[in-house]
Amino acid sequence: MTERMFFLPFVVLLLPFDFLVAFSMLLTEIAMLPIRMKRLMTPSALRAFSPFSRGRNVPLEKGDSRRRRQGVIPRSVTVIIVNWDGKHLLEESLPHVVEAVADKAAVLVVDNGSTDGSVEYVKDRFPAVRILKLDKNYGFTGGNNRGVAVVKSDVVVFLNNDMIVDKNFLDPLLDGFADPSVFAVTSQIFLPDNSRSRSETGNTRGAFKDGFFYIEHAPVEASEPSPVLWAGGGSSAVDRKKFLELGGFAALYHPFYVEDLDISYQAWKRGWKSLLMPQSRVVHKHRGTSQPKFGSRFVDNTIRKNQFLFIWKNVTDVSLILEHLINLPRIHARAMREHGVSFEIQAFLRAVSQLPEALWARISSFSNYVLSDREVFMQSHKS
Repeated sequence: MTERMFFLPFVVLLLPFDFLVAFSMLLTEIAMLPIRMKRLMTPSALRAFSPFSRGRNVPLEKGDSRRRRQGVIPRSVTVIIVNWDGKHLLEESLPHVVEAVADKAAVLVVDNGSTDGSVEYVKDRFPAVRILKLDKNYGFTGGNNRGVAVVKSDVVVFLNNDMIVDKNFLDPLLDGFADPSVFAVTSQIFLPDNSRSRSETGNTRGAFKDGFFYIEHAPVEASEPSPVLWAGGGSSAVDRKKFLELGGFAALYHPFYVEDLDISYQAWKRGWKSLLMPQSRVVHKHRGTSQPKFGSRFVDNTIRKNQFLFIWKNVTDVSLILEHLINLPRIHARAMREHGVSFEIQAFLRAVSQLPEALWARISSFSNYVLSDREVFMQSHKS
């Protein structure tokens, strides 16, 4: 009881901002009401035009050269690696990438204004690798979006500059696109230290509990492809046309984290799948760039901020939103106990400052959805 009383004044301090979020969400719901009413009147018609159902039975044109094994593969592939002062990481990762893709894919390094000789290293050691040199650091989102904008490939593979790929990582990713309703295909992730518990696996899951959205990497227990909630932004292949239709990675989450969850979730709500291909294997030197540059506290605080923004932008089930708004004080209290008072206040106020942007994106995307939040959870958790 004493501990709860300690946090109470700080929870009360955030109440006006909680009410601001609730009031703003209410106004957003009013704006979205005509679309909700239309769906209630014609649910079957909307489901009939779902890309999720359309994609299942798209026939191949006669003589289609994309046939391979049992399905369809992309005709062209580009691997995009965003780098910022990560020469030491490229020295370790890029040789593996170049060897693995060989003549199967082009490689593009998007350099976010590095000053450590990264560009010169790539030019000297790997002249076949294309370089997009940017004038400053545009972050994960800006760098990758600019990279996608300058390529014309059917599929883009996003790799972090601290990702060590297996020599056979690419083919399983491409095989996942045999189903035209697939948006993204992700690799199984390992850590450099095999003795450590795997905080990343690629088998991503999520649940909405007590008003908040919780995510995890579950163990990989099968060798067969399986649906996942999101495809990791540093170890996945995406359908470029679908990626562009979704607007690319959202700048809302700048400078990093939750962008991959966001776009995968948006894809699911449009009826497009994300898959894990366990046979595609990579090793991740987790936070090889972000943590040394920004510090652990800023990285963790940004993730927390972006978790709030993700809910406000993406979760449209009315009962789940009400659950979130009602539980906001408890959500704050839990975080204050785990991470400290200043940590939660800072993260939440940072999120509130971006609330208008999140809600505008919420309204703009809503008419494109064909699956509810509960349906996304169900579809993405099928084994």
